[in-house]
This record gives sequence, C-alpha cells and structure tokens, in this order.
Amino acid sequence: MKSELDYPIPAIFERVSKRKFTQQPIAPEMLEQLLLAATRAPSSGNMQPWEFIVIDEPGKKQEIVRSTYSGYFSKGKNYQYWIADAAVVIVACTNVKRTAARYGPAGAEWAMIDTAAAVQNLLLTATALGLSGCWVGGINEQAIKESLRIPEYVRIIGLLPIGYSVEEAAPKSRLPLKWVTHHNSYNVPFYD
Repeated sequence: MKSELDYPIPAIFERVSKRKFTQQPIAPEMLEQLLLAATRAPSSGNMQPWEFIVIDEPGKKQEIVRSTYSGYFSKGKNYQYWIADAAVVIVACTNVKRTAARYGPAGAEWAMIDTAAAVQNLLLTATALGLSGCWVGGINEQAIKESLRIPEYVRIIGLLPIGYSVEEAAPKSRLPLKWVTHHNSYNVPFYD
C-alpha cells in the first residue's frame, strides 16, 4: 500500500480542522478560488444545489457565533467564539428545492450530500492555498436562517470559518481500510 506522501492530492492528507486564526484577510482572488472549487463538485442531475453566504463583517460574525452550540472546542463557554476570529465565515447552504424539483422528496436528501461534496472541495482548496478552516455543524439553524434571511427551502449544512491559522495541528487518526471496506457483499473483507 502506498504511503500518504505518494498520493497525487497532498491536501487530502494535509487538511486538518483548525480553530485559531490570525487577523490577516484573505485576498478576494483566493476567496474566489475557494468558491469556484466548491462549485466544481459533482451533484445529482447536475442540479448544483449549493449556495454560499460569505460573512466578513465583524458584527455579523458575532451574530452567527451566538447561534452556535457549545462543544468541546468552546472550552466551557456558551458559544464557539473562536469562529469570529476567522477572516471569513462561509455559511454553506443547500437549495433543496432545486434538486427536489427534478427528483421529488428523495432529491432533498441528495441535495445535502451534493453540498457536502462542495464543502469538501472548498476545504481541500483552502489547504492547498495555505489557508485553514473547520466545518462547524453545531448550530441553531433556524436562528441563523432568520439572521441571514434564508428562505425555508434552503438548509444550512454548516459554517466554514476560513483564514490563516496560527495553530499547529496534526491529522486525526483514521480507521484502517480493512475495517471500512467490503468485497462484493457486506462483511466480506476486501483487505485481509
């Protein structure tokens, strides 16, 4: 089996979630590269349900932070305040109506998956450009939707705080391939 260093897309193995940012802004051209990369993700029926709200206004970032849930990285605080330190917070949204128009109710679920692929593209591109970020899912979706005037048929799949990081972080361990792969049928090992 190859070493991680031998794979053609190093950003896949270099990407880690980081939560400490400098005050350095992101150049508009870099931000455009992130967003363009996101829109190159595959999607069901090419319906491209993703939509992104880019937040760089400090007051608006604080408003978004107040719609997060506390978690391990909030260090006992009520909200995840570190998010506001990122140069931008991208609210990753899914226009469910777009995919459901073609595929019916099942399309709503597929649209969320399609947007997740777009988020992965964005995060990997950020890594390749020397930026850092984190996918934050612990949010009060309804509060953010009200704050940003997001219509009911649009779902939020997460916040993406992006910026230059001052944090040293190593990739987290992953399950071995033999534990997550099957051969031609479930519970038939692909790897011994």
